[in-house]
Formats: sequence, C-alpha cells, structure tokens
Amino acid sequence: MSLTHAVLALVAERRSYGYELAQRLDERLGPAWRLNPSAVYPALDQLERSGLVTSAARRGGTRRSPRVVYAATPAGIATLDAWLRAEARPEPVRSDLHLRLVFARCAHREALIAQLAAHARDREQLLARYPRRQTAAGTALADAAVVARLRADLAWLEDARAAIARTGG
Repeated sequence: MSLTHAVLALVAERRSYGYELAQRLDERLGPAWRLNPSAVYPALDQLERSGLVTSAARRGGTRRSPRVVYAATPAGIATLDAWLRAEARPEPVRSDLHLRLVFARCAHREALIAQLAAHARDREQLLARYPRRQTAAGTALADAAVVARLRADLAWLEDARAAIARTGG
C-alpha cells in the first residue's frame, strides 16, 4: 500500500490535520492494516516537499505547537487521479513464516507448530474485529478482501499444522 497516496486521498477529500488523518485512515482501512498513526506525519512531509499538499498553522493546538492543517494542491489532485488510474500490480507472496517452513528441520517441529498456532490466533482475532459495517462501496470491498484473506490464511495455517504433525517436520 502506498500510505502516501492514501494520505493524499484523505487530504483531497477535505482539509485535515495529522491526528485527524491518522484516525480517518484507521477507520477506512480497518484493523488488519495495523497502521502506526505516527506514519502519517512523514507521509505529509513528503507530500508537502513534493508540492502535493500545503500546510497552514491554525488555532486549536497549543501555543508552542499550533495545529497544522493540510490541503491538497492542484498538483496533488492530479497525482492522486493518476495513481488511482494506474495499474495496480499484484504484490508478491512473501512471509517470514514461509521462509521458516522452507528452512526448518525436524528439530524445529514443535516451534513451527507453536508459530502456526500463534499466527492462527492473530488471524482469528483480526477476523473477529471485522463486523459487517455500513460503509462506502470501496471500503466494503476492501473489507471483504481482508476477510477473505484472513479466512484463507486460517485454512492454510490449519493445513500446514496438520502436515507438520503428520510428517514430523
């Protein structure tokens, strides 16, 4: 995901300050993205350096640190439009867990089973945090993709656990 483009999209929707952007991004993306709110600020800095957003200090912060509100520039709107129209290339399937499975030995069997169980618990917890919410069509489609992926991960994790248990490693 291009966090910078996602932040630009939110700023293009309406002028906002950093903390509000982080909250809106978290609401739109859902819990599986595990967004660190502080990641919004470097994205805003990059967008401003590139001339895609402007910033202005506004009342509402502290005297030492006024609230900074960001707005998209015409170049930012054009860049966002180009990004949304560009081909989205599939991401490679890469996971540290996959590498561990490839290179593990029989001596690592119990550790692998424990890791698979931990991953399954994580996926189950995330899945439980995706209730059907009334959202815009795009967000609903993104939520459905995340739910499908979490369910597929759970099925694969169970298959992998069973295979390791059957074969002994």
